[in-house]
Amino acid sequence: MRRPFASVSISRNMPAAALGLCLMPLVAHAAAADSAGAPVVESNPVSTQTIEVREGAGDHVVTCAPSNQACVDDAGVATARTYLVETAHPGDTMMRQGPDVAIGRLHPEFAARLAEAIREARKAGLKEAGVFSAYRPPAFGVGGFSDKFNSLHSYGLAVDMHGIGRPGSSEAKLWHGIAAKHGVVCPYGVNNRAEWNHCQPTRVKMVRADNPLRKTIKAEGPPSPVNMFDAGKALIESVANLFTAFTGALPTAGQQERVYAHTTQRNRRVRTADAVSSRNQRHARKGTKAVKVAANRRGHASRHAAGHRRSADVQRAQRTASVQ
Repeated sequence: MRRPFASVSISRNMPAAALGLCLMPLVAHAAAADSAGAPVVESNPVSTQTIEVREGAGDHVVTCAPSNQACVDDAGVATARTYLVETAHPGDTMMRQGPDVAIGRLHPEFAARLAEAIREARKAGLKEAGVFSAYRPPAFGVGGFSDKFNSLHSYGLAVDMHGIGRPGSSEAKLWHGIAAKHGVVCPYGVNNRAEWNHCQPTRVKMVRADNPLRKTIKAEGPPSPVNMFDAGKALIESVANLFTAFTGALPTAGQQERVYAHTTQRNRRVRTADAVSSRNQRHARKGTKAVKVAANRRGHASRHAAGHRRSADVQRAQRTASVQ
């Protein structure tokens, strides 16, 4: 094999030291090429944070690394979120950011509870039950609060439901009962025309300016969903406390309709009792007024009679004086 003329000339005429200097970059390049396939190891790996997902269940945890993406959850919560996306009826705010993001930024504990409630509701006959609006950032400018940072939607702690009937309907009552059993409550009540389908894992209706949650988000969303989830745990209440607060007791499936009927009758009796009491109070006030009027009339008559008597006495005295 022939050697190129240039290389022969260089090797004959160039000093050895100079030749070595010329060849060093080539050797370094070859060494770099040999190590190109080696895995890169981060010198400062990001530590993970652990969030409790279910009460008293040590095997249900969410392990997350801080990032701008939704939290990477365990299989249980991931399954719950997938189910929520599959059964959702996405509204405008869900479509603007994508259903996966809108559901992915719901608090893991809330998402797990909500999925179980929707599963039971669909088995109970609410075939279209699903999420209509979930997480939404304050920048969207949607919701009843003038300050959108007040809304629990901005922290992944509230949803608006679809497929649960109209306000006050038997379907809405059924959903409220099933949801409460799973630690999801609709705090504005089944008869509220605007918010009967607004549901959350807490009785707190707004996030005030001094709440630590406010520091975990910006107008466009949470810089770290993990921090938002961690701060949100302080607002989430236990399933037992929420159910007791909104229903008073845990009914069986067969007792649910009787519970609703009893509650409705009890409320009706209370309203009737209040109305009767109000009528009685009005009648009592009228009776008191009548007594006062009668007393005033008797007093006036007595004063009038006394005046007549005094006039008669004066007249008699005058007649007696004139006769004498």
